[in-house]
Amino acid sequence: MIQAVYKGREIEMELHQLTHGYWKCDYTVIRHPDRAETIHHGDEEFPTMDLASEFALREARRAIDHAR
Repeated sequence: MIQAVYKGREIEMELHQLTHGYWKCDYTVIRHPDRAETIHHGDEEFPTMDLASEFALREARRAIDHAR
């Protein structure tokens, strides 16, 4: 589990290696203090773990920006 904070919201990312060696990353945006969660299951596949996590973090930040 990887965690980050962006504009006061917590982002949790979970990486999954697929059977054919590619990676996906799910992310959850957590809004405090009521701890409301928005979960997004990764639908993009990447050849490396780093690319998958970078993409998920970028998408989570974009979701936070659009939710404001």
